[in-house]
Amino acid sequence: MMIVEIMHMNNEDKERERTRKRNDICMIRTGNETICVDPSLPLFSQIGKKYTMLILAILEHDGIKKNFNEILRSIPHSSSTIISKRLKELENMGLLIRVESDEGVVYSLTRNGKKIMDSLIPFLKISEKISLDLNCT
Repeated sequence: MMIVEIMHMNNEDKERERTRKRNDICMIRTGNETICVDPSLPLFSQIGKKYTMLILAILEHDGIKKNFNEILRSIPHSSSTIISKRLKELENMGLLIRVESDEGVVYSLTRNGKKIMDSLIPFLKISEKISLDLNCT
Protein backbone atom coordinates (compact mmCIF):
# COMPACT_ATOMS: atom_id res chain seq x y z
CA MET A 1 0.00 0.00 0.00
CA MET A 2 2.81 2.44 0.93
CA ILE A 3 4.64 1.87 -2.38
CA VAL A 4 1.48 2.60 -4.35
CA GLU A 5 0.92 5.79 -2.32
CA ILE A 6 4.47 7.02 -2.99
CA MET A 7 4.16 6.28 -6.70
CA HIS A 8 1.08 8.51 -6.87
CA MET A 9 2.69 11.41 -4.99
CA ASN A 10 3.68 14.52 -6.91
CA ASN A 11 7.33 15.62 -6.86
CA GLU A 12 6.81 18.11 -4.06
CA ASP A 13 5.19 15.47 -1.85
CA LYS A 14 7.94 12.97 -2.69
CA GLU A 15 10.59 15.49 -1.71
CA ARG A 16 8.78 16.23 1.58
CA GLU A 17 8.62 12.48 2.30
CA ARG A 18 12.34 12.05 1.53
CA THR A 19 13.17 14.99 3.80
CA ARG A 20 11.02 13.58 6.61
CA LYS A 21 12.70 10.18 6.35
CA ARG A 22 16.16 11.77 6.12
CA ASN A 23 15.44 13.87 9.21
CA ASP A 24 14.41 10.75 11.10
CA ILE A 25 17.59 8.81 10.32
CA CYS A 26 20.46 11.27 10.08
CA MET A 27 19.97 13.42 13.16
CA ILE A 28 21.93 13.47 16.35
CA ARG A 29 20.10 15.18 19.14
CA THR A 30 22.15 16.63 21.96
CA GLY A 31 20.58 18.95 24.50
CA ASN A 32 18.64 21.60 22.60
CA GLU A 33 20.61 21.04 19.40
CA THR A 34 19.93 18.75 16.46
CA ILE A 35 22.77 17.95 14.06
CA CYS A 36 22.37 16.26 10.68
CA VAL A 37 25.22 13.85 9.99
CA ASP A 38 24.44 13.36 6.30
CA PRO A 39 26.16 16.49 4.89
CA SER A 40 29.32 15.62 6.83
CA LEU A 41 29.77 12.12 5.43
CA PRO A 42 32.11 13.11 2.55
CA LEU A 43 34.32 14.97 5.02
CA PHE A 44 34.37 12.01 7.43
CA SER A 45 35.23 9.73 4.53
CA GLN A 46 38.14 11.98 3.53
CA ILE A 47 39.48 12.26 7.06
CA GLY A 48 39.42 8.48 7.36
CA LYS A 49 41.62 7.97 4.29
CA LYS A 50 45.23 6.90 4.71
CA TYR A 51 47.55 9.81 5.58
CA THR A 52 44.85 12.50 5.62
CA MET A 53 45.00 13.04 9.39
CA LEU A 54 48.78 13.09 9.30
CA ILE A 55 48.85 15.69 6.52
CA LEU A 56 46.39 17.89 8.41
CA ALA A 57 48.42 17.51 11.61
CA ILE A 58 51.70 18.34 9.86
CA LEU A 59 50.23 21.49 8.34
CA GLU A 60 48.58 22.48 11.63
CA HIS A 61 51.59 21.72 13.83
CA ASP A 62 53.45 25.02 13.76
CA GLY A 63 51.38 27.02 11.30
CA ILE A 64 54.30 27.26 8.86
CA LYS A 65 53.61 26.51 5.22
CA LYS A 66 55.18 23.26 4.04
CA ASN A 67 56.28 22.11 0.64
CA PHE A 68 55.52 18.67 -0.75
CA ASN A 69 58.88 17.13 0.21
CA GLU A 70 58.61 18.38 3.80
CA ILE A 71 55.18 16.76 4.09
CA LEU A 72 56.39 13.54 2.44
CA ARG A 73 59.46 13.30 4.72
CA SER A 74 57.27 13.85 7.79
CA ILE A 75 55.26 10.69 7.05
CA PRO A 76 57.52 7.63 7.24
CA HIS A 77 56.96 4.87 4.67
CA SER A 78 54.48 7.00 2.74
CA SER A 79 54.15 7.06 -1.01
CA SER A 80 54.57 10.27 -2.99
CA THR A 81 51.64 9.21 -5.18
CA ILE A 82 49.25 8.89 -2.25
CA ILE A 83 50.47 12.06 -0.56
CA SER A 84 50.02 13.97 -3.80
CA LYS A 85 46.52 12.55 -4.20
CA ARG A 86 45.54 13.41 -0.60
CA LEU A 87 46.85 16.96 -0.96
CA LYS A 88 44.74 17.46 -4.09
CA GLU A 89 41.65 15.97 -2.36
CA LEU A 90 42.13 18.22 0.68
CA GLU A 91 42.59 21.23 -1.58
CA ASN A 92 39.40 20.35 -3.48
CA MET A 93 37.51 20.11 -0.17
CA GLY A 94 38.77 23.54 0.84
CA LEU A 95 40.78 22.31 3.83
CA LEU A 96 44.16 23.37 2.53
CA ILE A 97 45.50 25.85 0.06
CA ARG A 98 48.28 25.33 -2.46
CA VAL A 99 50.32 28.46 -3.11
CA GLU A 100 52.79 28.79 -5.97
CA SER A 101 55.59 31.34 -5.71
CA ASP A 102 59.08 31.93 -7.09
CA GLU A 103 60.37 29.77 -4.25
CA GLY A 104 58.10 26.83 -5.17
CA VAL A 105 54.78 25.35 -4.10
CA VAL A 106 53.75 25.33 -0.45
CA TYR A 107 50.65 24.11 1.39
CA SER A 108 48.85 25.46 4.42
CA LEU A 109 45.52 24.93 6.13
CA THR A 110 42.58 27.13 5.26
CA ARG A 111 40.35 28.61 7.95
CA ASN A 112 38.07 25.56 7.56
CA GLY A 113 41.06 23.22 7.76
CA LYS A 114 42.07 24.85 11.04
CA LYS A 115 38.50 24.56 12.36
CA ILE A 116 38.47 20.86 11.50
CA MET A 117 41.78 20.32 13.27
CA ASP A 118 40.63 22.29 16.32
CA SER A 119 37.50 20.16 16.54
CA LEU A 120 39.41 16.90 16.03
CA ILE A 121 41.90 17.47 18.87
CA PRO A 122 39.46 16.48 21.68
CA PHE A 123 38.34 13.46 19.63
CA LEU A 124 41.96 12.40 19.04
CA LYS A 125 42.80 12.77 22.74
CA ILE A 126 39.92 10.55 23.86
CA SER A 127 40.59 8.10 21.00
CA GLU A 128 44.22 7.78 22.06
CA LYS A 129 43.21 7.15 25.68
CA ILE A 130 40.59 4.55 24.73
CA SER A 131 43.00 2.83 22.32
CA LEU A 132 45.68 2.64 25.01
CA ASP A 133 43.16 1.35 27.54
CA LEU A 134 42.09 -1.35 25.10
CA ASN A 135 45.65 -2.08 23.98
CA CYS A 136 44.64 -1.31 20.39
CA THR A 137 48.00 0.16 19.45
